[in-house]
Amino acid sequence: MSDKMVIWVSGASSGIGAAFVDAVPDESARVIGISRRERPNVEQLTADLGDPTSWAEVGEHFDQVLGDGQFEQALFFHCAGTIEGIGPLVATESAAYTHGVMVNAAAGQVLGRAFVVAAARADVRATLVMCSSPAAKTGLSGLSHYCAGKAALEHWVRSVAAEVGDEPGAPRVFSVSPRGVDTAMMRETMERSPAEIPLAGVFRKAASEAAMVTPSQTATQIWQAITAGVPQGAVLPVGITDQIPESES
Repeated sequence: MSDKMVIWVSGASSGIGAAFVDAVPDESARVIGISRRERPNVEQLTADLGDPTSWAEVGEHFDQVLGDGQFEQALFFHCAGTIEGIGPLVATESAAYTHGVMVNAAAGQVLGRAFVVAAARADVRATLVMCSSPAAKTGLSGLSHYCAGKAALEHWVRSVAAEVGDEPGAPRVFSVSPRGVDTAMMRETMERSPAEIPLAGVFRKAASEAAMVTPSQTATQIWQAITAGVPQGAVLPVGITDQIPESES
């Protein structure tokens, strides 16, 4: 990563996003966090990605930063996600559920497009990484918008990868699927009752048996994959990849 690089990370204030920022291997890179909450020591672009009005502001920021000709490489790691509005469908609050849908499904597609378009306009080599989940592969009670949102991102990545092709200079587009990562969002899910989230007990058991990995370990895996190269349109398992069944991650 010798060329001058700019990196955006959504969800940079906590969890895997924060760890990804800490693990950036290029000390000269410009790193910009996109989140509602400010993260110390990182350039901040404040945005509530559950609010569609924020998407245009982020897109304009991509254009502004890439359009000044300073950078040869750009990377966007879309790690923002939420469990706001999860639980039994009939018991969820409408505004919270809608916000969850916007963050988990719609924001990534709109911002992903804005990033790829901005990089193409500026003739900058681009890498786009979407944070998915094993939840994309199966329906899980109490997690409807989360599962659907992650499935949408994976399909989006596959479609865009097919569209841009795999020739030298094409944007690199792939997703990562973290499993068994001990994040604050995971801990919050563990606290829910099994009646609301049946999978909560599985997570609690994994945590009690120390059968989870840290966000830092997972971020390191993602950076290693970026450096080594990932097949166009791939879904790359990270975190614990050989101990937790896909339906329980």
